[in-house]
Amino acid sequence: MPILRIIYEKKGPSRFISNNYIGRIFERCLRRISLPFEFSQGFNKRVKMSLGPPLAVGIEGNNEIIDVHVKNENIPDKLIKESLNQILPEGLRIVECRYLTSKEKSPPKVNIACYVIKIASNYDFAAIPDYWRVIYKANDSLKIEVNIEKLSHKQLFSVFGTHNVIERFLIF
Repeated sequence: MPILRIIYEKKGPSRFISNNYIGRIFERCLRRISLPFEFSQGFNKRVKMSLGPPLAVGIEGNNEIIDVHVKNENIPDKLIKESLNQILPEGLRIVECRYLTSKEKSPPKVNIACYVIKIASNYDFAAIPDYWRVIYKANDSLKIEVNIEKLSHKQLFSVFGTHNVIERFLIF
């Protein structure tokens, strides 16, 4: 059974869409373009898809992942990407769309994420926990690398507040 990997970005007004609703949006958009996908078993059949690590409401995502189980590889991935980009809401955009090879895992193991924080006002960098690896530090931005399993987005908001723009880049 082929698996279609969709890598998308969630920016602007879409950063306020919850991770649960992102799955519903993509399911509806995939139905709208008539993609022949697999369904789960059971009484309430759903599209068989795997979402990447959850992203908190208010944080922008640059390479978020969704894997969708499809019935065949007849539809070119480039056409799927173009069709989805036409109907997705503002702020959601497909970056890459491709079929997985037999050697690739679904969903991929994601351990590390890089966060870029655009700081709105003067900030005291002493509040940053020791286990966050600071890659870049300036007056108006900060780039950190963190193990996803050790980080809660609540920590990010408590350290940097909700007025700063936070972006996530998954490393897989």
